[in-house]
Amino acid sequence: LAQGLVSSSSGVAYLSIASCHWRRFLRRGRVLGFGMDLTCWAPKDKSVSVPVPPATCFLSCIVAAAGLRLWGRRIPVLPDTVQRLIVVTARVAGAGAAGVGIWHSLAARDHCLARFTPVSHGHEVQKLMTDGPFASSRNPMYVGMVSTIWGLGLLDNTWWAPILSLPFLAYLEFIVIPVEEAHLSRRFGFSWEEYCRKTPRWVF
Repeated sequence: LAQGLVSSSSGVAYLSIASCHWRRFLRRGRVLGFGMDLTCWAPKDKSVSVPVPPATCFLSCIVAAAGLRLWGRRIPVLPDTVQRLIVVTARVAGAGAAGVGIWHSLAARDHCLARFTPVSHGHEVQKLMTDGPFASSRNPMYVGMVSTIWGLGLLDNTWWAPILSLPFLAYLEFIVIPVEEAHLSRRFGFSWEEYCRKTPRWVF
């Protein structure tokens, strides 16, 4: 019974995170009190379109991890024989990583929208972001998403979330980011090349 309650609580936590992100995703253009979607006016550009929006993949990872945690096989990161203090410390670290990841993704998104440049694929980027969250990573929103997924896995003491993040990471690395970078290279030329030389794609 106790294990069932823990699993149910973990599933609710995953779904709560997904719900929060989904609501923020739907309101992504409503910043600075303008009450309008700042993406809609940007010129459309099919060359920067991707098959599936990364936010959708991210939310799918969280929902799938919740489902597998509730109804699938338990795959703990730390075995039951580990001291309780270590487990609690790991869970606190996971909660911190998930919280920072959420904040980092939303801060990067709002940083773009505050400067009137879209974050949705299929629209022409209006300004090259090199400051704020983009000063330390060329893809701070994706770094935040991955940090959130891994943090949730550590918080819940399960490998399901990190495992499910691997295809998501591959999709970003080999499909989404190359499309974005090709678009930015065409749009900003030398400025983009200089930025790439100084700033890592991820965090190193």
